[in-house]
Amino acid sequence: GVLARVVEVCDGWTDARGAFVAFVSQGNCYGCSFAPSSSSASSSAAMPSLAHRRASTGVDRRRRRKACARAFAYDDADADDGAEVLSYRPGESASAPKDVRRERGNCYGCGVQLQIIDESIAGYVDPNEYQTKAVVHRQFNGMLCARCAALSNGRFVNAVEGQGGIKAAPGLITPKQLRDSLKEIRERKTLVVKVVDVTDFHGSFLKKVRDVVGGNPILLVVTKVDLLSPETNYDDLLRWVEDESAARRLTLAGVALVSSKKGFGMRDAVLQMMRERNGRDVYVMGAANVGKSTFIRAAMDELRSAGNYFAPAKRLPVASAMPGTTLGVIPLKAFEGKGVLFDTPGVFLHHRLNSLLGPEDLSIMRLGNTLKKFVPKKPECAEPPGFDSFQGYSLCWGSFLRIDILACPPNTAFSFYGPKTLRVDIMKTSDVPATIPGQEQAALRLVNEVDFVPPPGITGGLVDLSVSGLGGWVRVEKSSERGDGVIHARIYGLRGLEVFARDVMPTP
Repeated sequence: GVLARVVEVCDGWTDARGAFVAFVSQGNCYGCSFAPSSSSASSSAAMPSLAHRRASTGVDRRRRRKACARAFAYDDADADDGAEVLSYRPGESASAPKDVRRERGNCYGCGVQLQIIDESIAGYVDPNEYQTKAVVHRQFNGMLCARCAALSNGRFVNAVEGQGGIKAAPGLITPKQLRDSLKEIRERKTLVVKVVDVTDFHGSFLKKVRDVVGGNPILLVVTKVDLLSPETNYDDLLRWVEDESAARRLTLAGVALVSSKKGFGMRDAVLQMMRERNGRDVYVMGAANVGKSTFIRAAMDELRSAGNYFAPAKRLPVASAMPGTTLGVIPLKAFEGKGVLFDTPGVFLHHRLNSLLGPEDLSIMRLGNTLKKFVPKKPECAEPPGFDSFQGYSLCWGSFLRIDILACPPNTAFSFYGPKTLRVDIMKTSDVPATIPGQEQAALRLVNEVDFVPPPGITGGLVDLSVSGLGGWVRVEKSSERGDGVIHARIYGLRGLEVFARDVMPTP
């Protein structure tokens, strides 16, 4: 009786010779993953089901193709063995490394295809869990991989080649594979929600975003505004964002300033998204580690609070401080009726500091969690009194950035905005240690240089030196109107790091 029920519902396959070929993996039908009882597994592998016979005789072929179209490969070399001739091969995904066999289904936390072989590779789930949820209950996209579970508990687990200088290794996903998963955006009519980190606006802006999204409308969401000073004027900040976007010749459908963690601005952002999408799908994209998944989780909360109970409350994308948390496109049915919201992998930009650091350094520095202002005191000058200046000194910010000040008037100050874990040390430029032979690759190198004369009669911020991927910047300021002169400084950083000289952000 059990076997009779199994053969009535299981999918089947016939080879080119018309012979029935069976593939059994732990007693599961290779076509539909139906799990017969252990007493009938061997029998069901040896005889074709009613559906199998229909497929071989051409009856109801259209239904068979739709129900049982899987990625199979027929191996003639094994045809004579009479067992497991047909092997299941999941369709290749942009987030599926070729050096590990992937199973059907994706992790709902990061979007990567699942695998049950290697715990150290992204997408791993316990074989017993996969057997229960995927094979028995057919919840192929209802599992969380081991890496996502670790990230959810505060650990830093890398899965992307090049992160922290890591070269190719088994199971690592390349930045190119992540970028390739975004190609479908350009070919579809969608709304693009572009997420940018306010503490790293220029480093995370994605200047060539039109090459990825085509002519689709873009809603710019600026996250992490809660890290700025409470005295920040958000109207001024909004105008600054619009001016900086216009300077990069990017036409926007709208701009929203938000704090995904505290909920600030989320209602405005969601209302703009709903108004602009006009029934279309929504793709949330941006540079790695700018807060896309955190924004999506907050948006789902806002949608549910507005009465949209279609927005999911569980099995949402995982958010963490590790760049490259999301490894595949994750669809979420968040809207009533038509339309899907997609979380996408972050675009890896190798000039950002958080892409140059390894998991251990990221765990210590905790980039993007805090933003503190520090103003170092000027070195005392013996003669003449009252003319203390930074000229001839170097300001070292942690171990990855150094500013050599060649010339500046006494009324010049430098303010550091960044993680509270970073220290600022002052030393004479002449005392900076020389590069140790054999350590040239690790030595700081010139990444930018500023040389200008400030306009007369003004005080306050002159220019911001934004450190890409740090979540912070250095502000060059004038403390008084007297003593104008040339400001000349050279900025040294890690190999590959970029430092942008930008207009001053309107924040104290």
